[in-house]
Amino acid sequence: MVKQVERLTGLTGFGKYMDKLFTIDAFFLNEDRHTHNIAVLMNGTGEFAYCPIFDNGAGLLSDTTLDYPMGGDVYELMEGVRAKTIDGDFDEQLTISEDLYKCNLKFYFTRNDVTELLKAATIYPEEERARVENILYAQMRKYQYLFG
Repeated sequence: MVKQVERLTGLTGFGKYMDKLFTIDAFFLNEDRHTHNIAVLMNGTGEFAYCPIFDNGAGLLSDTTLDYPMGGDVYELMEGVRAKTIDGDFDEQLTISEDLYKCNLKFYFTRNDVTELLKAATIYPEEERARVENILYAQMRKYQYLFG
């Protein structure tokens, strides 16, 4: 896919772009990355550019009505999330990408940043904010190498 996109668009570094997508999806448990939401932009003269990363709404166990009910064990629910792009396993997908294109994205936020941001997000119930905090803390432990 990387070679075809680069050949058709003239863009270089599409593998690095894909690695960034896979990193974000793995960290935030975005289960909805598929080929219909990986895109490039084309202007009126036929020149291509990278598209901002979009469609991350299925992350953080956000489907609380069907797949990831509130009250379920958050860690068990996290284990059940599956990637959809290349492989069903986020870690395997990310490992393949990093083996090919290296690690191309680092995060620069802290546990305190997460806590403060969620404390300010008062439009969400406390139970949801606590759940997101638990997910992010677990992912920060799991993917320590992504923090620079």
